Amino acid sequence: MLRFLISIGIALLLSGCVAKWGKSYNVAMANSRSVVVEYDPLVVNLPAMLQAAQAECSKYGKDAVLDSRGTGNMGIKVNTYRCEVRNAHRVIDVQN
Repeated sequence: MLRFLISIGIALLLSGCVAKWGKSYNVAMANSRSVVVEYDPLVVNLPAMLQAAQAECSKYGKDAVLDSRGTGNMGIKVNTYRCEVRNAHRVIDVQN
């Protein structure tokens, strides 16, 4: 019985971020220079998260480039993307 209760507790903790945000990531901050995205690594939809970061930078005619990775509270990951001016002669891969 104790294992069952612990399993339920863990499941509730892991689902807390998705329930709070409504998806597997949260754009915590965005401006013309950078985008900060919080995400749960256990349930993240990586392509959707990258598209969200790119969409924020696209508002300013820029491309999202991963600048740093970190860890927040309760295992939540935090990625910071810098918004770089588009250059037609250069391809920027946001997945590196």
